[in-house]
Amino acid sequence: MSIGQGTKLGPYEVQDFIGQGAMGVVYRAYHAQLERVGAIKVMQAITPDADTVARFRHEAQAIAKLRHANIVDVYDFGEYQGTPYMIVEYIPGGSLAGTMAHGALDQATALKYLRGIAAGLDYAHGHGVVHRDVKPANVLLTNEGTPVLADFGLAKLLQGSSLKSMTGVTTGTPAYMAPEQVTGHQVGPAADRYSLATIAYEMLTGVIPFDGEGLMELLYAQVHRLPPAASSRNAALAPAVDDVLLKGLAKDPAARWASAAEFIDALESALAAPPAKVAAKTMVMAPPVASTRRLTKRAAAAPAPLETAWFDPETVAVAYPSPPPPVAPVKRSHRRQVIALAAVLVLLLLMGVCAVVNSQAVTLAVDPGITVPGGVVKATATHVPANQAGEVQLWSVVNTYFFAADANGDMTLEMTVPSDIELGKHVVKICWAGTCHQQAPLRVVSGVAEVPSSTPVANNTPGASPTTSRSPGSTPRPGSSPTPRSTPTSGSTPRPTSFPTSTPKSTPTPTPTPSVTLISVSSALNTKLTFNNFYGGAASIYVCQDGNCYPFAGNPLSVSPGSSTVTFKTPVGIKPTSSLLHIGPARVMTGCCGNSAYVTVGI
Repeated sequence: MSIGQGTKLGPYEVQDFIGQGAMGVVYRAYHAQLERVGAIKVMQAITPDADTVARFRHEAQAIAKLRHANIVDVYDFGEYQGTPYMIVEYIPGGSLAGTMAHGALDQATALKYLRGIAAGLDYAHGHGVVHRDVKPANVLLTNEGTPVLADFGLAKLLQGSSLKSMTGVTTGTPAYMAPEQVTGHQVGPAADRYSLATIAYEMLTGVIPFDGEGLMELLYAQVHRLPPAASSRNAALAPAVDDVLLKGLAKDPAARWASAAEFIDALESALAAPPAKVAAKTMVMAPPVASTRRLTKRAAAAPAPLETAWFDPETVAVAYPSPPPPVAPVKRSHRRQVIALAAVLVLLLLMGVCAVVNSQAVTLAVDPGITVPGGVVKATATHVPANQAGEVQLWSVVNTYFFAADANGDMTLEMTVPSDIELGKHVVKICWAGTCHQQAPLRVVSGVAEVPSSTPVANNTPGASPTTSRSPGSTPRPGSSPTPRSTPTSGSTPRPTSFPTSTPKSTPTPTPTPSVTLISVSSALNTKLTFNNFYGGAASIYVCQDGNCYPFAGNPLSVSPGSSTVTFKTPVGIKPTSSLLHIGPARVMTGCCGNSAYVTVGI
């Protein structure tokens, strides 16, 4: 499809043709009222049927909500003659692919680009969006050299549309695709981090990990083969760089770096380390003896033992001007002992690392473990990242309670179990950054009879004191007064000598339920809300929009008792409400006073 110059797509007017890629055709466009230049991507690669167009709109809405300096902004989307299009931010500086076409980048420039890409990926992953086609051609550069990720999520639109007749086919660029993409398995944030590690490898060596392969060989290598060490292609790189890159290129998604930023931090530290001294081929001089005799004998000898070659593979002994003296067997034995000792030390080191990792695992406990509908339980966690904000989830039907860990990584949260929750076994999970890291069981029962005795339970008879019964005729203990008894006469009906009594108590005035009222939210300025009937103290505050919640930077906030109004800076991530971009209103969720009603977010 060709769109002529001057064609209007919404408020944008097409100016000229920019280029064509796998997704379709790209045009430059201009918004006269905003005096803004944009790029229009006409998605010719997407089959224009009802299901695919609906998927396009859903994906475009998710992408349009992303607002980050390293992600291209989406301005608008729609359909032109049945074909979907998307209007995005125009980046005039070209792509990273053009910069990398000249070979390996210097380390400072490479880290600058990689850190920007990593920041954009981590932000998108935190909002549940996976790119699926991270490659240099999809990284645009501003005039200031800032990397900006383009075509977020568009590879997903291709999968199952234009390629839906090909069973098991996935989408992406083969040179940068993660193994799980090649095999058609579940694709998540780890696939994007694999692609980022591939870009880092290429930046530092000048070639992709599996260079010079045909398409089928390349796809096979992504799944089954380990790439050559980066230091084998760039001798200036230290072995620590190899370790960082190989972890980023692990075949198992769970074995890769937990975040893109963590990967770049490790890579920067490894690049700062001095490169290992590589043993050059060494000429060993020996005492004067006939020069040819030893060399001939060496050539006919059997291959050296494996441990010898592994210990010093780059050393070549040349008898010049004479062969070396015979090597005593004790030396080989000593070498074996050294190797064995080194292996034991490495094993002990790995065991120690594993012990430290296990000791730092996140723990979660729920007390009491059995409760009733409407009951209150306390969730306690340790080894949470310092000052981490997240949520505690009560399953089966998900109920969410927000938390913020302290500087020591500890978290304590009181949770009120919903009064309409189903009886039976449930699970409490602690989650942050889109992943649940630990869980604990919780059982909900119908009444106090099934709750453990350690749980406080009200007395059956108000005001009654426990008494010890004695058999008739028992003798009172010294110092005690006998209880008067009435002696039943013949034919009379025995009656108890005393009755339990209780003093009527006045009905206490019910305590008003704390609540919160959201007054206003400005995406660029402040949020204003009122606490009602609050008992006073610390309160954790989260501003939520379209299913995403952002913590107040100063959590927990100190609030005065009673009713008070507070104003604070709106967290980053909250956007102005827009029906065009399908950005909804916002509300406030608190750990003390429930949730507010939704209000429209202003600029």
